[in-house]
Amino acid sequence: MERVSWSLGTKANRIELQDFDCCPGCRADTVRHPDDNRECVTGWAHSLQKYIHQRAIPATNSRARTHDQRLILLRDADVLVGVGVHYLEEPADESGTVFERRIDAYATAVQVHGQKLSTGEHASKVLLRAVVSDIATRHSPDDFVLLTALVDPKNQPSRGCLERYGFHEEGQDGPYLVYAATLQEARTSLSTEPVA
Repeated sequence: MERVSWSLGTKANRIELQDFDCCPGCRADTVRHPDDNRECVTGWAHSLQKYIHQRAIPATNSRARTHDQRLILLRDADVLVGVGVHYLEEPADESGTVFERRIDAYATAVQVHGQKLSTGEHASKVLLRAVVSDIATRHSPDDFVLLTALVDPKNQPSRGCLERYGFHEEGQDGPYLVYAATLQEARTSLSTEPVA
């Protein structure tokens, strides 16, 4: 049995997600302090962790039909080490074969930041591969799928991760940088198998 695996998240994972820590600044103290007035030094990670704790399941449930939103949970053995969310951003174009999928969230647990999992691969790569693999199952091989992600400019770890695995900075959307790659570019960079 493989130690590293991914699955779709459901309501049954609520407690597990509430205990998931991806923000190094939030858990530095022995006592949790998500609601106090101290500013977290990694604000982007703080807001992502809050989303995972409070909104990932309700948002996925409410958008599953309208936007095909999916919640991905990555485990090494039985330990939750990563969470990803993706959805269909735009309906297909007139041809019905061009799609935009938004990687809405992807985060690795604090204990595996910059670390390798039991497979010998970095946690961030394995998580992004799981998200991209799931996206590939949602489309025909003939579809052209553009993957996008909005990233806080100060979030160097996410920017570096996306750039390592085939994404390119393509401009700005409000305060966020837009990173994009075709599904094929991401699959090649992440070494995912093509869908049969």
